[in-house]
Amino acid sequence: MLPWVMEFKLQWDVDLSLSGELRLPAVVMHVLLGWQMLMLLGALWHSHISAGWRKKLNHRSGLMMSLSLLAQALTGVGLYYLSSELAQLAASLLHTFLGLLVCVGFVWHCCHSRQIRLQSVKHQRIL
Repeated sequence: MLPWVMEFKLQWDVDLSLSGELRLPAVVMHVLLGWQMLMLLGALWHSHISAGWRKKLNHRSGLMMSLSLLAQALTGVGLYYLSSELAQLAASLLHTFLGLLVCVGFVWHCCHSRQIRLQSVKHQRIL
């Protein structure tokens, strides 16, 4: 999707792009995966997120990812329903930035949770 943002929204010349017949299936897949991510966020909220929040473990990166996913949902809807070109450009750039932020946040969250687990194992061995 990033080459399309650069090509269609920013009017940059980009050599990397999908052929015309693959664009619609790619966009449909992107939207379906976005809805899947929101459903996963709801499922995680029930167990994983609430348990981590009570324990006060790794909540900064988790909060960053949760808020980024919710903001991505809002900007994604904005891409369809905003009428102003400037507002669509802002929503598109924010949506792209938030997608990258979720990826970075996920790596940060996983690495930090590994450190927490290792510290917990070391602490249990001492006791």
